[in-house]
Amino acid sequence: MTTQLRALVNARLIDGTGSPARARSTVIIDGERIVEVTDDRPLPVSVEVVDLGGATLMPGLIDCHTHHAAWAQSLVTHPEPLGLLVSQTVAALKVTVEAGITTARDLGGLERGFVDAVDRGVIPGPRLQTSLIIVSPTNSLMDHHPVSGGAINSRGRYEIWPGLPEPWCDGPVAARAKVREVIRMGADVIKVAMTGSMTFAARRPHRPLFTEEELAAIVDEAHLEGIPVCAHAHGDPGAILAVRAGVDTIEHGTYLSEECAREMADRGTWYVPTMCISNWHSTLSQASVRAHTADMPARHRESIARAVRLGVRIAAGTDTNPFHGFGRTGMELELLVEAGMTEAEAITVATDHSSQCLGMSADVGTVAAGKFADLLIVDGDPHRDIRLLQDASRRTAVLKGGQFMSGSLLSIADAHSRRTIAVTA
Repeated sequence: MTTQLRALVNARLIDGTGSPARARSTVIIDGERIVEVTDDRPLPVSVEVVDLGGATLMPGLIDCHTHHAAWAQSLVTHPEPLGLLVSQTVAALKVTVEAGITTARDLGGLERGFVDAVDRGVIPGPRLQTSLIIVSPTNSLMDHHPVSGGAINSRGRYEIWPGLPEPWCDGPVAARAKVREVIRMGADVIKVAMTGSMTFAARRPHRPLFTEEELAAIVDEAHLEGIPVCAHAHGDPGAILAVRAGVDTIEHGTYLSEECAREMADRGTWYVPTMCISNWHSTLSQASVRAHTADMPARHRESIARAVRLGVRIAAGTDTNPFHGFGRTGMELELLVEAGMTEAEAITVATDHSSQCLGMSADVGTVAAGKFADLLIVDGDPHRDIRLLQDASRRTAVLKGGQFMSGSLLSIADAHSRRTIAVTA
């Protein structure tokens, strides 16, 4: 089966590598993939041409930390009907890709069937990796045991989505077995709860939850299978214990110490700061949470500055969930700029660097020949104003695998599919 080449011409190209933008660029697409990136030049009349009129063309954004189906981890805390919850996840995946986020890693709640549904074109969404669950010990991040009783299962736990394994394990033998179970059920990555949550003061954000022996078993078993491990960890000593155990990424890292950041730099550990969620907790969450998270954004910015200074590899993640909405990577980039990055650095974090963090750099993350045509086209210059990435009215088009997913160019592309037009001189 042959496909017609499509050329996106007259683009201001930000290729994701951190290089300066290039005016009057052309990206030629054959089916799902880019076949050429060049300066504007004459093209054969057989090539379908879309003139971008100088709009910025850049890689689709990548979100390394999302929760499209957080509800699935504790059904009893969500009184809505199951069909409604599933429908909300389908809608969330659509919102995410239409916002220009063409790849995402879901770190707790998303059952494998949703990933397969996106891959097969049943529902729209970004390219997905999933951890299925957050591996946790008893009395920790994911143990929502009701003190006064309540609707729990025969093992004394809240019910979770049937397609997910239970997240709890205690002791190194059980921890190793849990990793095997999670991988068997289709996980692309293992997520481990290494410190408490910012939303519950009683579960402190510094204390290690797993022991050194338990964590060593988790990391060893996952790495034997070639599966990365990311650790929910806000600060030392839990964060540094995770780094020394060999986890691949630290998620949140709100209170990174100098020692921990230095070890991350030395070991090549990725840092996914998730500034969006700390900003949300400290401003929009309920009063009881705001009371003990007021300093989070400032401390988070200090951690990012420390990481940048020491050379820690940084990727982009939002920790988006139904509480503050989906498709928020543009906001994360604005917050990274507020933390001291340039606009160009923040864009590179959410494209090239994030693709490396996910082990997907051969296919996504930059605009280059051979990679998927996962592209974001915006009206304006995000190198000058990063905030325009959050403005839907400036979102000219989102392409995933060469297909137009959203944006004002969608109708133009449909018209072009019915005829071939030549390059305008």
